[in-house]
Amino acid sequence: MNHLKTTPILFAIFLFLAFNTSHTWAASTSEDNWQFNLAPFYLWGINIAGDMAVGTDKIPGGSPLSKPVDIPFDDIFDAMEGAFIVHFETMYKNNWGLLIDVDYLDLGNSFTNNQGVDLKVDLEVTLAEVAGLYRITRNDHNFDAVFGFRGYMLDPGVTLSNGPKVVDKSQEWIDPFLGGRWLWNFAEKWSVIARGDIGGFGLGSDLSWQLAGLVEWQPFKYASFLAGYRALDVKYETGSGNDYFKFDATIHGPILGINFKW
Repeated sequence: MNHLKTTPILFAIFLFLAFNTSHTWAASTSEDNWQFNLAPFYLWGINIAGDMAVGTDKIPGGSPLSKPVDIPFDDIFDAMEGAFIVHFETMYKNNWGLLIDVDYLDLGNSFTNNQGVDLKVDLEVTLAEVAGLYRITRNDHNFDAVFGFRGYMLDPGVTLSNGPKVVDKSQEWIDPFLGGRWLWNFAEKWSVIARGDIGGFGLGSDLSWQLAGLVEWQPFKYASFLAGYRALDVKYETGSGNDYFKFDATIHGPILGINFKW
């Protein structure tokens, strides 16, 4: 795998979110019914805290293989083998809108299990979010209802040190979610954005929730800069025996981004 570390990762002024910031504060006119936002690169300085477990009868020591995934950002950065993050949003007449967000991470690490077996773990994580928006405007405040689906694809791979791959399982599921977003233009060129949602409801994850807060500075007509914090918590469990899979973790960290508007 290519290591896309340093320059692309740092410069992919990282996640998640320009994800929340798609908005234009000026009221739309009949000549300007559509508003568009594109964050082709944004940096999410993620930390992961929780547990992941997979069922396997091929690793000495039994099944399932369970590993805490308490990984601070410094370790995530060292383990990063690939990343792709993009966010797009559009709003019609400052009323109805659509957002699309895609996040891809490829991580690799090594550890020794309780039986002293050296293992190499690879984890590919893809999050894809499609949601509708309905906006109510009150003076300098915008309130958005957010409703849609968030898809997950986790592809863990476990290889014995100097040996064969013993786990090669991918898990895919989709969570419906409902939430809201508040946008406040509190000063010229400055805005704050807060978003929260809850999902899963046992239809995909047992439960998932997300919180994010951002400050946006727009010194240029067609570009703004973002900084904030985002947390996504997922509780998912399925299968039994060799088919068992569990991911119960919180992904959280600071956000920096560039958002293009037109």
